[in-house]
Amino acid sequence: MSTDLTSDPEPVGVRRTALRLAFGVTACFALVEALGWDATFLAPLLTAQMLTKLRQPPGLTQGLFLVVLIGLSMGAVLAITTSLLSHPAALLLALALLLYLSFYAHLRGAPNLVTLLVQTSVVSLPVLAVASPDAAVGFAGALASAGFVAVMAAWVAFAAFPGDATDTAPQVPAGAANAPGPPEAARDALLNTLVLLPVLTGFVLVASELAVVVLIVIVNLLRQHDPQQGQRAALGLILGNFIGGLAAAVVYNLILLNETYPFFVVVCFAATLAFAGRIATAGQRAPVYVIALTTFILLLGLGMTPLPGGSSEAFITRLANVLWASAYAVGAVSVLEFWRIRPIHNAPIQTRAR
Repeated sequence: MSTDLTSDPEPVGVRRTALRLAFGVTACFALVEALGWDATFLAPLLTAQMLTKLRQPPGLTQGLFLVVLIGLSMGAVLAITTSLLSHPAALLLALALLLYLSFYAHLRGAPNLVTLLVQTSVVSLPVLAVASPDAAVGFAGALASAGFVAVMAAWVAFAAFPGDATDTAPQVPAGAANAPGPPEAARDALLNTLVLLPVLTGFVLVASELAVVVLIVIVNLLRQHDPQQGQRAALGLILGNFIGGLAAAVVYNLILLNETYPFFVVVCFAATLAFAGRIATAGQRAPVYVIALTTFILLLGLGMTPLPGGSSEAFITRLANVLWASAYAVGAVSVLEFWRIRPIHNAPIQTRAR
């Protein structure tokens, strides 16, 4: 299925899609800022991931199931982290298995929000737990609460800007017909795990805000990377991170000039609407702008409220960390892609040998 919305016969559907995404993300930012929650970026980030995949809101049963599944997955990851914290080798093996299963489930069409939450918790909780088990427990609670808010925000956004038959999701849903088969999904999930595991292993020994930011950036880039799109598309994701980081720096400094709540909401909505408009109309290039929006939310949220146990950093430092994480992920994926390509090229030779 094409992701190109420019051919939509009803332009209102495109505008509605963009407004829905911008409204949902801004509403989450406004809510968590008003409530003074820690890790401000979590709820808007999860909401953006949901609204870039959905054509229609989740049903009541589906929404309740997602909330329950979010709570269970967070509890499971936290339990594994705390119980194996004194056994690093066993902990890393368990985390690698969780990452592999979550990437495989994502590629095979599992609920986008659930797989993202599991991956975010797997790369965040161990890093935080090394410094402070209490910080890890607090972050797990923040993740679960953010997942619940994301489901609520999706319902509210669709109520404000309803979808109909003319609407098209900004991106092809994970469960669409072009989803990889079990062998391809298993291979790509293993590649993604191999890319992420060395960085996670190193950062488990160094608890810092930098570690969590880098790991979350790599997770989101791997989720957006499509092996079928080629190296050029992968490099475009680095550009998306750079655009999102610059936008976050500009918006953050504007907010510092006028630290009022209404101004924050207006500026946030304007920025997210600019990204949402591009996501809704960029077609095959939509992942670049999804990554840009993700980076924008992450860096702006960290500027507003640092992670538990973290301190505020200069935006230029955060942007450098984001670009470093992007370059590493693209480079590692490119190297490991030889494994995915070689069996395809060797198959005819093996057949002729017989």
